[in-house]
Amino acid sequence: MRIAIYGKGGIGKSTITANLAAALADQGKHVLQIGCDPKHDSTRLLLNGKRVMTALDYLRDVPPSRQRLSEVFHTGYKGVVCAEAGGPEPGVGCAGRGILSTFALFDRLGLKTEEFDVILYDVLGDVVCGGFAIPLRKGFADIVYIVTSEEFMSIYAANNILRGVKNFDESPYRTAGLILNSRGETEDREKVYRFSEAVRLPVKHTIQRSNLFRKAEELNKTIVEAFSESSETELFQTMARGFLDNNNLFAAAPLEDEALEAIVLKGGIDTNKKIDHDILESNSAEKENSGKEEPGILSVSDQENGLAGSVFLSKSMLCREPLHGCAFTGAICTTTQINDSITVVHGPRSCSHIACQTILAGGLRALYQKNVIIPEQLFPSMLSSDMDERVVIYGGKDDLIKKLRQAIAKKPQAVFLLTTCPSGLIGEDPESAIRIVSSENLGIPIIPVTTDGNLRGDYMQGVLNACMEGAGALIDPCACQEDNLVNVIAEKNIANNTEINFAVISKLLNKLGITVNCRFVRRTSIKALRGFLKGRLNLPAFNDYFGRVMIDFLKERFQVSFAQNSFPIGFYESERWLKEIAAFFGKEAEAERIIDFFREEYRAMIKPFRNALEGKRIMIITYIHDTDWILETAFDMGMEVAKVCILNYSQDNLFFTRYSDKFEVETNYLPQKRDDDLRRLKPDLLLYNYTPQNLPLDLHADIIPLCPDVGFYGGLVFARRWATLLKSPVKEGWKYEFEKIA
Repeated sequence: MRIAIYGKGGIGKSTITANLAAALADQGKHVLQIGCDPKHDSTRLLLNGKRVMTALDYLRDVPPSRQRLSEVFHTGYKGVVCAEAGGPEPGVGCAGRGILSTFALFDRLGLKTEEFDVILYDVLGDVVCGGFAIPLRKGFADIVYIVTSEEFMSIYAANNILRGVKNFDESPYRTAGLILNSRGETEDREKVYRFSEAVRLPVKHTIQRSNLFRKAEELNKTIVEAFSESSETELFQTMARGFLDNNNLFAAAPLEDEALEAIVLKGGIDTNKKIDHDILESNSAEKENSGKEEPGILSVSDQENGLAGSVFLSKSMLCREPLHGCAFTGAICTTTQINDSITVVHGPRSCSHIACQTILAGGLRALYQKNVIIPEQLFPSMLSSDMDERVVIYGGKDDLIKKLRQAIAKKPQAVFLLTTCPSGLIGEDPESAIRIVSSENLGIPIIPVTTDGNLRGDYMQGVLNACMEGAGALIDPCACQEDNLVNVIAEKNIANNTEINFAVISKLLNKLGITVNCRFVRRTSIKALRGFLKGRLNLPAFNDYFGRVMIDFLKERFQVSFAQNSFPIGFYESERWLKEIAAFFGKEAEAERIIDFFREEYRAMIKPFRNALEGKRIMIITYIHDTDWILETAFDMGMEVAKVCILNYSQDNLFFTRYSDKFEVETNYLPQKRDDDLRRLKPDLLLYNYTPQNLPLDLHADIIPLCPDVGFYGGLVFARRWATLLKSPVKEGWKYEFEKIA
């Protein structure tokens, strides 16, 4: 038999369980008692007061290769086998996770439950979370008893335990009854009886208050052992026989809080009448659902541009979408772009490894495809606290302090602290570790960035948090603007042409006598971030949702100025962009000379591509809303645009074109319409955001990049690709040689 005994902390369940184990042993039963409480005092009276090594201490201190089940099992009164799960110190770690780890240890070390006649689980029942609910799950406890007293909070805990039983119960009947551990003759037991009838669960046994319990505990023994002839021992012997013989089990029928209070405290329901549980449950359900709003997408009026006061949200968070990646990865891909800093990861080594591989992949793509070396992505500066199961159970503050000290010892200009999912799940307090280490190392800031893995949002939310909480914390508000300096914001760390684009932008700015002061946040330094406000104008790399949120943040926080136009692609956008910046700095004449030079170059460069592309028809299907650079290139080449199809995409919703009268446009386009449109329009070239599959007719297709090449010649890069592509056969001939043979 597997019996779980639950009850509120301090209700006496450990004393009751130990005495039951002793009584069962007196009756010749081979008993195993497992204490599932961080206080690890369940088996103390069976072991003459001996404090034993708990399973969690053993798991923490002994390497897996040397672990033995016999070292966490201890033999007590009349052969009762005793084990204690243990747990962390109050206020740290996760005791529930500890219970899970204890049972996993027992299973791994080969616990054979069939060797015992009875297994008793003594379980804390104030909160029946996933860890403490382990004995309720299949393969552990077959029968559940709940210990309560006449006090309301004890009954309240009993009701919560019933909820846990109901949630985890895989069989309809597993609850045997209540055990009333009375506080004294003056207590109102009617509360317990009203609750008993309301939940349709009998009070199986009542234990009277007795001084013998105190005397036995002073002897470090159970009453069954210390006072074997007492009436209290006789009661436990009777209870033990009842436990063995009891075949009557009941379904868990917990009450809602309002009904519980009415029945137990106020006696508002006539206990002589049958209680209609369906009515109670339906009433409570109505109460639970009343006043709740239907979930939906937050409107712009609710949170324009993701801003609510000072809260900036990624579009996935704002629209309540499934998360795209995790906040931790987004943040670390950003903080590692800051030179002279170290990012400390409070989490498992595997999280750091995966994040490092993500960063490294971008660096290798840039190296192999563009021949650009980005040291920040090839050698990211990061340290991991290497959180393991021990830390999850006991808390990792000491390990984090040690890792922060290690980072400080390397003398960086700043340290960023990021947390992964386990840290957030167990409620770690990394800021307390920061306070301790910061007091030892004045002058080197340790800056926490809110992530907690994906608990705080998706990849983009992590990027936002790293920019705002991390890099933003370094900006010196007293820095003064300087002439001919600009900042660049919202570049894409995931694109492999970001450095090439930045080089193009820098050259255009240099032709105007303007220098980039700080890149926020891409391949920058602590010094540049501190002097961010030296830049007179801020240039957004992209005018997408991310770029707009960064603009809102910096405007709200630092009241800075921004260019209206983002990094330009193609001749028209480059001319407009250059004129705007020149006007801001009073350099209009220089801008006109630069534009005239590029105009002549551009006209000469398009001629060979126009010869190959003129008269060809293209169709565009994309979730990218800025398509004018593609259309400009197509029209400059003399091509015909059959249709532009804009897919519904939450990350942006600002489609606009200056060519609206030259082709068919459909927004909120359904991909299912693609094949019919292709048959009807018969384009020569289909442009997509990814390689299209199963096209209904033979035609060429090319991919629209997420981050195109910028500058006056940006569109010509793709004109060259299209010209080459359209020269090749639609079908690869070698695949169809068998048709010729046939």
